[in-house]
Amino acid sequence: MTSRPDPGPGPAGTAPDVPETADSGTGDQVDMRSPGWQRPAAATWLVVTEIDGPAGEVFTARTVPGPQPRAFGGDVLLHVAPDTGPEANMVISVAVWAVAAGALVPVAAWDLPDDSGWPERVRATVMFAMGAMTDLGEHLDLGECDAVDLDAAAGAAVPGLPRSLALDSRVAAMG
Repeated sequence: MTSRPDPGPGPAGTAPDVPETADSGTGDQVDMRSPGWQRPAAATWLVVTEIDGPAGEVFTARTVPGPQPRAFGGDVLLHVAPDTGPEANMVISVAVWAVAAGALVPVAAWDLPDDSGWPERVRATVMFAMGAMTDLGEHLDLGECDAVDLDAAAGAAVPGLPRSLALDSRVAAMG
């Protein structure tokens, strides 16, 4: 019997026969300030990887790969979709979402002029969501190991934290 050498660990967040997810490291990294990436051809999910400072500072995201995009508890996402109307009404739909305790939570949504300025218009909301998920994650289990099917969850999403977190006595203790 011969054995194959251990190939070593794969990219972060990957495992054999497991669908790619927001944290799998296989999506394309995007600088949200770059004018070259302002208008996707189709609706696209992006997981925010870094945001810092005032307007014009770091704001990066990674496309969530695969035909069935997934993310994990604590992730903050952007859903970006082009306008389907006539060219004269160039609008881009942008929504900020967070994943917590197996649920996709809507944070905010806009229909914005499709210009290079939309990422800066959503920056403060994304920073708030990132800070909130970080703070909650220090005290609660946000389901960091539980993949959420983004397209399916978006159709059933309701505003507010999942009931499992809201009923947790630790939330009240956080003040």
